[in-house]
Amino acid sequence: MFSAALLSPPWVSAERVWELYEAEVPVHGQSAQARADGIRSAFASVIVKVSGDRGLLNHPEIHGVLKKASAYIQQYRYKTLETSNPEAAPDSPDRLLWVRFDERAVNRLLRQSGVPVWGGTRPSILVWLGQEQGARRDLLSLERERRLRHYLNRVGESRGLSFLWPLMDIEDRNAIRVSDLWGGFEENIRRASARYQPDVILVGRMTRQGSRSWRGEWLLYLPDKVNRWQTSAEGKVALASEGLNQAVDALALRFAPQQVTQGETDIRIRVHGLTRLADFVLVKEYLQSLAMIEQLDLLSADTEKVNFKVRIHGSREALERGIQLGSVLEPVESLDYAAAVENKNPEVVVGESLVYRLR
Repeated sequence: MFSAALLSPPWVSAERVWELYEAEVPVHGQSAQARADGIRSAFASVIVKVSGDRGLLNHPEIHGVLKKASAYIQQYRYKTLETSNPEAAPDSPDRLLWVRFDERAVNRLLRQSGVPVWGGTRPSILVWLGQEQGARRDLLSLERERRLRHYLNRVGESRGLSFLWPLMDIEDRNAIRVSDLWGGFEENIRRASARYQPDVILVGRMTRQGSRSWRGEWLLYLPDKVNRWQTSAEGKVALASEGLNQAVDALALRFAPQQVTQGETDIRIRVHGLTRLADFVLVKEYLQSLAMIEQLDLLSADTEKVNFKVRIHGSREALERGIQLGSVLEPVESLDYAAAVENKNPEVVVGESLVYRLR
């Protein structure tokens, strides 16, 4: 079945992030010291994006990791930073330093340091925001709230995620009301969100309490549960930024492989429903895109199914959550598989843990 030359058609995952291992930081001049400082700053940004842990830079052991930044560079270049402030200090940043680091080397370094590596396949996040000022409640349109959108997009860039913003067109306004957000009416919120096909939905209810005081209530709708938390800040931008940051914190805990200390594990994966060469290519490339999969080997294939052996970093549960994101595979509880286990069929039983079907 798979003897023909493999073509590589595009496939769609939940959210494929391509710029995790690069960063752009402001610097002053091109001296060796300025460059070294900029490279360490860029490396710190990359570590936060790759790990999903924004508190990681506070750990004392990470300081040693940052000192090794220059050893992991693939490319760097400068870009002139236009400055229009005549009162700027002489040592103010006058250019941007763009740095790209070696993906495999960075992943290896972080794993050796006990830091989880959150791969490029990440959940898509749809964000509904509402605000309350006095007696008035409104659904926010980020097309109109340009300043807020700018800062929230920067949050996404710093964490290695992009957010989906509702169009707030006639279809959205007919599908959802501000009362749905404040009431936490999950069925209505999920129904209104379906057109965007997100993996998770974030709802923010932001209430102004004074001239410089805001309170936020947040709901993160995951496939199987809802997370809730509160934030407070002096302004709406700071409030929304912290709400989105905490949402990414929760997603990293759920989807990044946390049990890095347990080393590598071999798991077998069987995938049913492959009827074309393109199906095999789709599944193979999707599994290879998951950062926690260190090695993927084809064990067997026929006209309907394929068996892989994968070597992973982290737990089986983390692998299952990662596979769930891609909208490529769905788990199956196969009666044939259960019977094979009962009959001790070696083709199926030995080492095989996960069974899926192509969506």
